[in-house]
Amino acid sequence: MNQPALQAVLFDMDGTLFDSERIWDVSLQDLASKLGGTLSPQARLRIVGSNLLNTVRIIQDDIGVDGDDQRLAKWLLDRTQELFSVGVPWRPTARELVAGVRSHGIPTALVTGSYRVLVDVVLAQLPPDTFDLVLCGDEVAYPKPHPESYLTAASRLGVNVHNAVAIEDSQNGIASAAAAGCVVVAVPEDPRTLPEGHGATIAPLSSITVDWLSMLVASPTRPAGHGGHRVHG
Repeated sequence: MNQPALQAVLFDMDGTLFDSERIWDVSLQDLASKLGGTLSPQARLRIVGSNLLNTVRIIQDDIGVDGDDQRLAKWLLDRTQELFSVGVPWRPTARELVAGVRSHGIPTALVTGSYRVLVDVVLAQLPPDTFDLVLCGDEVAYPKPHPESYLTAASRLGVNVHNAVAIEDSQNGIASAAAAGCVVVAVPEDPRTLPEGHGATIAPLSSITVDWLSMLVASPTRPAGHGGHRVHG
């Protein structure tokens, strides 16, 4: 029997491929200051991988204020877009990983919870053929941790979601990809931020190769949905 082939690699954006969480640190604290407070480290951690409306609700709850969610979300979006326009750097070795996947003829997708207006700022800084598909958080009915984003990306690429690898850095993103049926690889800066039983294989970005991803897909003991474990690289 033929082993299942790696059919696509689906990449998260913020904190996975791009070092944008530090930019979000600035805009989130700016919003907290606007509301008269300071964002706590615990609330900042809860925001990672969250959608925009939930983010502003977390900030308000943390500070103890009650405002207009839509208005505050618009303010945060505008401020983050302003910061993104200065430049969003790749995480170390991330650009090389994407190029390596593409050089093997494997389809790629950017599957992000960020809104299209922000994603377009990042895409404008990249070659136009960097990804075969881009799916943003405001282009699905149910954002991460719901599986819709990854199911939709696989469907639009015309691949079997079970033969796709999702590369993520956050609990919400991992949950979304695992629920969709992807093989999930987690690349957080600090693995301690992930809960037990998160359903991903943890690996440093610098250690990931196409051959290794293919091996994960073909493995009879696929890690997705069965609790995470560290992969040495």
